[in-house]
Amino acid sequence: MKKSILLILLLAALLSGCDSLMPPNTPSPEPIAPAENSPEPGEDLASTEDPEEAPMDTEQPGEPTPVIPATTSAVCVPPSDHPDLAFSDYESFPQVILDYLNAGASSEELAVTLIINGWGPEEQPVWAEDLNGDGVREMVATVYNPQLPPEGAMLILNCVDGQYVLAHVVVSETGSHAPRLLHIQDINADRLREVVYSSTTCGAHTCFQGVQILQWDGEEYQPRLEGSTLDYPYPEVKMTDFNHDGIYSLEVTGTAIASVGAGPQRDTINIWEFDTADGIWKLTSQTLAASPFRIHALHDAEAAIDRGEYEIARLLFQDVIESESLLEWAHPEDEYNTLAAYAYYKQVVAYLFLGDRPAAMAVFDELKEQYSSSAQAGYVQMAEAFLTDSEELGLEGGCTSAREYASSNEALVLTPLGSAAFGYANPEFEPADVCP
Repeated sequence: MKKSILLILLLAALLSGCDSLMPPNTPSPEPIAPAENSPEPGEDLASTEDPEEAPMDTEQPGEPTPVIPATTSAVCVPPSDHPDLAFSDYESFPQVILDYLNAGASSEELAVTLIINGWGPEEQPVWAEDLNGDGVREMVATVYNPQLPPEGAMLILNCVDGQYVLAHVVVSETGSHAPRLLHIQDINADRLREVVYSSTTCGAHTCFQGVQILQWDGEEYQPRLEGSTLDYPYPEVKMTDFNHDGIYSLEVTGTAIASVGAGPQRDTINIWEFDTADGIWKLTSQTLAASPFRIHALHDAEAAIDRGEYEIARLLFQDVIESESLLEWAHPEDEYNTLAAYAYYKQVVAYLFLGDRPAAMAVFDELKEQYSSSAQAGYVQMAEAFLTDSEELGLEGGCTSAREYASSNEALVLTPLGSAAFGYANPEFEPADVCP
């Protein structure tokens, strides 16, 4: 009796809103980052009349994207009296749901039934939208495996000749969360709505999301995202359309591994852009976000010298030495001295590649004065080997000598720069790294 009353109350609340099921503000295990110019709840996010005036960014963390009101789309099966959803087991769920909807159940009734029985996510288990442009709403439903939560599946049900049929199913991997729908939106200006969803996988410390974009090609739903987003811990995911042309990019920002042993970390910003020729989203940009840590400033200087930007690298290495705003990780004094001594050495290298031996010798004198009698003396000796042999054998000869010194003295000059000191999320330094 209580379940029947609850069903009536929930259904009444849903039907008092709009045709589509609107999501409550329920926190989710994989938050989506907010973006500028986010629409108000209930605003039409995917107007097929004028895609340039329908900018879409993701919502506040924990809130699913509001459903696009499908006021111009017809229902597939008119509502009518029908029996309750006859659940038997997880494997039979697709057919059970088909039978329930084809008997006259509405999307709102299916959603309430899934929520009450714990067979679907509380925030929004069912979406009803026209995905193939035929003017009739398809149904997208997320269901849980009651025996192995949070595993589950996402079902897409197309309307064919007045009946729902199972058109696509995404089943979560063992131990992963059921797929979570993020957006139903025309994101490539083709006047058809795409389905954007993610599947969350959690390890001992950290969760990752596999994002995918599905598009109807006239016969079936095809994945349109090239590559994987599973490399980025606790990602922030958003769709962006900065030039308002109706074509959106997928931006995935990987944040931090939730483990002290990973060491200091920095966000990575990864952007997939739509390739109009191939009709897929391709990874086009990967950048490291700014970091307050001195070790990451050193990494940036290393990247610059490897690109041949010797003057920029020299200035960045100078910042590693002089900046009072940069942070150490675990052992401030030792870390600073190690990073500064290596930065002095790399300034010597940069100056020689710029053709300025007097400036290189001046920096070498500073390095020698500061660190000849310290635990960082190895950097003095490596710089001396580089300077001596570069004068006799040229830059490549000097680099060869420096690399050989590093190879023979890894514990002195390489290990203190790598994961042993700064955690496994940070790269190791190799002999090849000490000279461009």
